Amino acid sequence: MRSSTRVGLRAAGALALLGAAWFSPRAIPYNMDEFVHYHALGCAAAAHARELPTIRDGCGYFDLRLPGTSAPLPLRSYLYIGSFPALPFYPFWRLVSDPVAVRLLGAACFAVATLLAARLLGVAASAIVTAGLVFPVWLVTFVVDEGPVGLSAVLLLLALLAIRRALAASHTRGSAAWAAAAGLALFLGLWTKLVFAWWLPIVALFVFEEARRRGLSARALAQRRLPALLTGAALLAVPTALLLASVDRDGRRYAAALRQGGLSTEPEDVEAVALRLSAYVTDGSLAAPRNLLLPSSGLDVLPLLLSLGVLALAARRSQRRREIATWGLGAALTFAFVAASGYSRWPHHFAFPLLPLVLALALALDSLGARGRLAAGAIVAVFWASLGARLPAARTPFESSADKDRLLAFVRERGLDRATLQVHASWGTYYIAQLFGDPARMLVYARRVMDDPDRLRQMAALAREKGRPPLLVSSRRWDRLHTPAVEAAFGSPQHTWQFGPWRAVEYGTPPED
Repeated sequence: MRSSTRVGLRAAGALALLGAAWFSPRAIPYNMDEFVHYHALGCAAAAHARELPTIRDGCGYFDLRLPGTSAPLPLRSYLYIGSFPALPFYPFWRLVSDPVAVRLLGAACFAVATLLAARLLGVAASAIVTAGLVFPVWLVTFVVDEGPVGLSAVLLLLALLAIRRALAASHTRGSAAWAAAAGLALFLGLWTKLVFAWWLPIVALFVFEEARRRGLSARALAQRRLPALLTGAALLAVPTALLLASVDRDGRRYAAALRQGGLSTEPEDVEAVALRLSAYVTDGSLAAPRNLLLPSSGLDVLPLLLSLGVLALAARRSQRRREIATWGLGAALTFAFVAASGYSRWPHHFAFPLLPLVLALALALDSLGARGRLAAGAIVAVFWASLGARLPAARTPFESSADKDRLLAFVRERGLDRATLQVHASWGTYYIAQLFGDPARMLVYARRVMDDPDRLRQMAALAREKGRPPLLVSSRRWDRLHTPAVEAAFGSPQHTWQFGPWRAVEYGTPPED
């Protein structure tokens, strides 16, 4: 195939992917976790954010002080999620200024990760694209990114490519430079999300396999590439140590957040998590279970059968059986780490072992030749078509209801975010509203505020101080939303807007205590 044709096909594929991401909210409503990673950006863009109290998840709530400093810095967007994802998200947020920006970034990350993976493996484009579509959860997890998975995968693949260049470099200086790039990419992965560490065994496995391929024993690797190894290790270890040693506003070290993904030693707990995660392989309809519940079908086992068949054929034909087995081993190791964490249950957790599995599938598909890849692609297309046919009958989990998206769009369009103090009783609306709207927006997240008279009085005093009427956003039914405690603090409702079960209730200036 001519180079210009390949470029045209890749451009068309990228545009189709971005188009699908652009229209995806019509079929797959947003989930709150798609926006958590960018909270620090929303805080930086809201002019009055730092004037508000740092109650739960508020701006500044997750700030950290580096060792030896006194100034808190926005190094985190959430307890165990760093603020680095805000950097690649910024141009999308700036250009689009709509929640769909998160989907566009996810699609872009999928395209970049696919190109990097093809370069890493040296396979035909059709092989890596088909492998990436065998399990729908892989592509959907990038676009509906609750991880953040897309950026993490890109950083890992960049690190592996840099490691390869470091081992192949003929000069010590060049080798050290590429090793430094690899170490920096791995640090950025850990800063993005601490569970990036689940992939570190794959990195070590890749180093030794690459060294073996180049005829370097472990001893020769240490002798010939010692400066590079030390440079890469320093670029990974030093900033990671500084980050983990940083403390929050209560004096807790960031390293304490590692307990959120801590390993379990109870076999029954590990088994339970493993069973939950394995469903993403055995049930192809589980593409975005937190956003969309698709009807089941007898075809849902097709991705598993196809992957097993492709790997079995490659085991007989491929000259790259060792590489396929190595990536398969990497998938198994990562799965073991993920399963050992009691918090693992969603697609953005399963994506960690799925990445090396996709790489193994790409190598296997490449060994089948053009006809074999075409046949596999046809099966993949049939399965994706079956998912599309099921969309009209799909249900939406309550927390991801499209009604909340319509309500928040209405608040922005009416300029209510400019004139009120938004009090969000739902995590799902808070993070979206913090990122999008008028630069003068002021909002707080106060979970179960309707049941907390002290917090209600605090919100009322804040509204009086800022000269803004409260706008209470919640999905509770009316008798649990406008409670006597709410009326005592905020007064009587002036306006109520309802979209499905979601309401925005505007009050007047709160009465004095």
